[in-house]
Amino acid sequence: MKLKRTLMAGLMALSVAAPLTSGLAYAANNTLVVADRASFKDWDPASAFSEEVRVLGNIYETLVVYNAPGSAEEFSPGLATSWESSDNGKTWTFKLRHGVKFHDGSAFNAAAVKKSIDYVKELKQGAAFVWNGLDAVEALADDTVVLKFKSPTPANLIAAGQYAAYIIAPAAVEKGHDWMMAPNAIGTGPYKLGQVEQGQQVVLERFDGYWGGWKEGQFDRVIVKVVSEAATRTQMIKNGEAGVAWDIPLDQLKVLGENPSIKVSTAPSWKNFQFLINTQKYPTNNLAFRQALQYLWDYESVTKDILHGYGSVPKGPLPTSIWGHASVPMASYDLDKARQLLEASGVPKQDWKVSMQYISGIYANAAELFQATASQVGVEVELLPGEWGVIWDKAKKLDTAPNMQSMAWWPTYPTPSDWLFSEFHTEKTTLFNLSHYSNPNFDQLIEEAAALEGSDRAKSTEKYVQAQQILAKDAPAIWYADVQQIRVSRKDIKGMEKSLNPAYEAILYYNLNR
Repeated sequence: MKLKRTLMAGLMALSVAAPLTSGLAYAANNTLVVADRASFKDWDPASAFSEEVRVLGNIYETLVVYNAPGSAEEFSPGLATSWESSDNGKTWTFKLRHGVKFHDGSAFNAAAVKKSIDYVKELKQGAAFVWNGLDAVEALADDTVVLKFKSPTPANLIAAGQYAAYIIAPAAVEKGHDWMMAPNAIGTGPYKLGQVEQGQQVVLERFDGYWGGWKEGQFDRVIVKVVSEAATRTQMIKNGEAGVAWDIPLDQLKVLGENPSIKVSTAPSWKNFQFLINTQKYPTNNLAFRQALQYLWDYESVTKDILHGYGSVPKGPLPTSIWGHASVPMASYDLDKARQLLEASGVPKQDWKVSMQYISGIYANAAELFQATASQVGVEVELLPGEWGVIWDKAKKLDTAPNMQSMAWWPTYPTPSDWLFSEFHTEKTTLFNLSHYSNPNFDQLIEEAAALEGSDRAKSTEKYVQAQQILAKDAPAIWYADVQQIRVSRKDIKGMEKSLNPAYEAILYYNLNR
C-alpha cells in the first residue's frame, strides 16, 4: 500500500545530481525549469504511489477535482462536468466533458473511463484498493459513465484522488504496464511526456489540443531536473537557473522569502508527522508509560526549531484541515506530568528504556531532542536510525520492532479513513499499523464511518470523531506536527496559489504564467 509515506519530504538522498543550466534559462523559449529532488521511477498511473504524481498530475487528469479547504465548493468539475449518487450511495452517474482528446488524438469518452478504471482495478498495484468495493463500470453513452459499488461509497472523493484515479488513454492501457513504465504516457492533461533521462531530467511538452486551451504567458515546455543536493536546488532558485524548486531545506526558507526575486508560498497540508508507539512491546504496552512519553515530547521546540515554523502542534490525530478531524485533548510538554505517569505505570525504573527507529532528516533531529528531554526524568532512549525499507521490515515484526517508529502520513484521497484504517485498524498481517494497536470499539467505529461516507457525511464525521477520541486516550502515537505545504518559485512566476491544495502533491504547471 503506502510505502510512499516516509519516502518523501526531502528525507531521502538520490545518487545522481543534475547538471545546471545557464543563468535564467527558465525564461528561454517560454520554458520553465524545475529543480526537484525526486527521481521518478513509476510511470504507470495505475501503480504509481509516491512522488511520481508531481509529474503525472500534469499529464493525466481525474474525473473530479477536490478544492482546497475554504473554497466556496468542495469539488470542481474535471473530466466530468457533473455527478450524482443514488439515494443509497451505491450507484454514481458521471456526465463527461465534451470535446476532450487524449494526447494521441483519440476521443475521451465513457468507454475510455471504463477501460481505465477496469485496468487500475485488475492491475492490483499502488492504490488500486480504493476501487475494491466497485462491482461494475458501465458506459451508458459516450458522455455518461455509471459506477456501481457493493456498498455506499464516496465515489466523488475517490474519483478526485491523486492515486489510482487518473484516466489513462485506451491505447496506453492496451500497450500495458511495461510500456508505460518504459516510460510512455497518454493522458488528457495540458502536458505530454517528452524526453526522459532517468535520474537526470523529465521534459513536459505543451499539448496543443488541450481542452482547457492556452493563454499568453503559460509555459510551453517544463524541464524537471533531478537535483539530489539540497544546496544546489537552493542555489538554482536563488540565481534564476530554476523557476521552481522542490524540497528546499526548512532552515533556508525564511532567508529565501526575504529575497525580492523569490516567493515562498505556504498553506496547511494534510500531512502529519508522528512517532508510533508499540502497544504490545514492553514497556510501551503499558498505557500510562505511553502517555508519559507523549508528555516528554517538546512539541513547541520541534515546530519552532526543527520545522522552523513550517508546522503546527496538532489538535488531534488528523490534520485540522481534513474533513472529519476531531479536536481532542492532547498531551503537552510537561516533565512533571511525565514523571507522575511513569511512577503510576508501575514499570520499574530500571526498565524505563525505549528504542526509537527513524530515517534521516527531520525525524533524526526530533529523535535526538526527545532523547535529551527523556533523560531528564530518567528514561533511556536508544536511537536506531536506518533506511526506510530496513526499519519498516523490522517494525512490522514484534520480535524486531522498536518501541517507537517514525512515520509521516498523507491520504490517498480526501478521507479520514486513510489515516485511521491504515495506521490503527487491527491487522492480522502488519503493514502500516506499526504501533500494533488493536481496539475492537475503534475498529467498529471507523468501519461504520467509512460505510457512511458515500451516503451521510455528517454521521460519518460523528463516528470518525468518536474514533479519534478513543485513539487519543489509548495513546498509540505521538502526533507531533501538522506540516505545511510549501512552494518556492521566482517571484515573476504567477499562479502558484492555485497549487496550494492539500489534496494534491503536484504543482500544476498549466496554472503558472509569467
